[in-house]
Amino acid sequence: MSQRNVNLAVVVAAVGLAASILANSMSKPVGRDEQMYCTAGVLMSQGKMIYRDFSYAAQPPYHALLLATVYRVSGTSCYLLAGRLVSIVCDILVVVCILGIYRRVFDRFAVSGGLLGLAGAALYVFNPLVDYSNGYAWNHDVVILFVAAAFWLYISIDFTRRLQWARIAAVGALLTFASCMRITTALVEMLFLAILIGRPAGSFKERCRRMLPFLGAAAVVLIWPVRVVAHAPQAFFLNMIKIPMLYADWLAKIGMVHNKLDLTVACLITPGYSVLVGMAVYLGLAVLFLRPRLKITNGRNLLLASLLAVAFFIIAFVPPTMWRQYLAAPAPFMIIALAYPLLFLRELAETDKAARQFEIVCVLIGLCVLVAAVSNSIVLKRLPLAILPEEWTPVVRHRISEKLGQAVQQPKKVLTLAPLLALEGGCDIYDELSAGSIIYRIGDSLTPDERAATHTVGPQGLRAMVEASPASAAILGVEAPYMAFLEEPLKQIVPPDWKTTVLADGAIAYLRP
Repeated sequence: MSQRNVNLAVVVAAVGLAASILANSMSKPVGRDEQMYCTAGVLMSQGKMIYRDFSYAAQPPYHALLLATVYRVSGTSCYLLAGRLVSIVCDILVVVCILGIYRRVFDRFAVSGGLLGLAGAALYVFNPLVDYSNGYAWNHDVVILFVAAAFWLYISIDFTRRLQWARIAAVGALLTFASCMRITTALVEMLFLAILIGRPAGSFKERCRRMLPFLGAAAVVLIWPVRVVAHAPQAFFLNMIKIPMLYADWLAKIGMVHNKLDLTVACLITPGYSVLVGMAVYLGLAVLFLRPRLKITNGRNLLLASLLAVAFFIIAFVPPTMWRQYLAAPAPFMIIALAYPLLFLRELAETDKAARQFEIVCVLIGLCVLVAAVSNSIVLKRLPLAILPEEWTPVVRHRISEKLGQAVQQPKKVLTLAPLLALEGGCDIYDELSAGSIIYRIGDSLTPDERAATHTVGPQGLRAMVEASPASAAILGVEAPYMAFLEEPLKQIVPPDWKTTVLADGAIAYLRP
């Protein structure tokens, strides 16, 4: 197969994968976490400061700043759509990173690198946990992109040239941005730094000079988050530490906390993930047994890619509660790590014409892609949605919000645990409920001073909050049935003479006459 034909096939397939990523995102219902992420971006675009003026649980501030910038520059009120488009772009760029890394690793074998990179991209898109977690307007997608891009940059560094300093700085900046979007990514940043320090150097001075661009870029990126924290240190601590611990305890009390080991096993044995794990084990054993015959090159890069996958598995266990989306993060780095043993086998096939290991493994990878695609065929079935924007979840929700906004009387302040629904309709919300139900459900467990510092409220404080700033409307019925009890305190506040309207998504709007 010629290089030109391979390039054409990769481009066509990449477009198909991009369309499937778009359709996946636009078919998802609105997630509870998206209420917090997008609302934070909206409030920041209005000039409010994160932590100081509203709560933002368990996360550093850069993702909110990213969304605020998108909202401010675009001038859009389709906040959910814009937030999801950010994630879609990131997911597509992760596919590009996988293709680019394979092409870089298989430098002398461009055809093999192109086809295997395409297979890796398909394994990524069809992975059931990746499909589940990607596409929401949250920080997962952009963090994975920044780490994957950092790895691609790292393996392209020529440590004998001056240009290495700029690329090392770029790696440090990307990883610090990622860490300031999801704090647990700091473990990955330390891993990169350790690998960088561990590279052979002519002297201790040279080793230190190599670290400086990384640390300098990281320091520059940290300036704004440090400034934000300095304005509200107590609120930052409560949002990052105490509030997550409180709602983990709350979830445990109502029986919604997964056993971490059971959840991990259940996720790994799904067909789309198990073929990836199986291929990693197979290639690891092949390299182990064929080591005397293999030309092992780029061993440090293989180590880094493998440790990235391990690091993201460890990170999944760090939070007090584990969710399925946490186990999606290792998948792209497992796929990237496979490139190196595949290269070793390809080089063996070049030097030993009798060796069939590379041909065998290529067939196995093809079967893995087939199993992943068949077992998660919904990826293909929803492809037509990519060209039907009027049916996209964010578009449908925005239409509902616009109609709601027209019906709400001045001052257009809405009491709800779904703040995004009100904001997209041009209404105001209570900043104390900007995180939706995430913090509200444990608000009464905070002290009065802590609630004041974090601008939060619990069920017991709702009435006083509304009396101090009366609402023009309330939107209820936004929680899942098993969480409907959270809205009872809101319903008790709504005056009996308010008009009720059932929205197109099933939520109930209570409108002041």
